[in-house]
Amino acid sequence: MSFTMYVTALLMGVLMLVVSYAFLKNWEISMNYKILVCLVLPLLNIAFGVALNLLDSFVGDPATLDHLLVTIIHLAVWIICIGIAYKAESKGVLKLYAIFWALTSGIAASTAYINSVENTVDFAWAIPFAMLLLPQWHGFTYLVEDYFVLSIILVFISLMMFSIVVWRWRNIL
Repeated sequence: MSFTMYVTALLMGVLMLVVSYAFLKNWEISMNYKILVCLVLPLLNIAFGVALNLLDSFVGDPATLDHLLVTIIHLAVWIICIGIAYKAESKGVLKLYAIFWALTSGIAASTAYINSVENTVDFAWAIPFAMLLLPQWHGFTYLVEDYFVLSIILVFISLMMFSIVVWRWRNIL
């Protein structure tokens, strides 16, 4: 792991802990700040995952423990953000999260289909979405080496996160 990756992972982890601790201890922070954090933190998380895993995931390099760390941080940030958005009772942010997870599920399902079909399938339109949504999950190839199985795991995780977000969104009155 390079020094830059250590520093980035450490800063991302510290940011997650500070934000979650601040919201647990002092919930009287203004609503605009909470919604801003719910929008900015996932964007930083996606940029973090793409910057650290994009080249290795699309070249087909085997995942290392570093990639698994990025994947775990990615999932933890999303869980924290969903919790903060639910506690802030922000239907708009939860709707955005639901769209994100539905899109991730669709791209992962398309990837699973492409991995299962032997002939060339024209999914060129999906490449930009796949480059944005899938590199963060490259760390799971450390545990599972088959890309088809990885795609099915991603479909399962994204559908589960989608259902959690929709369930939380429906619980807000």
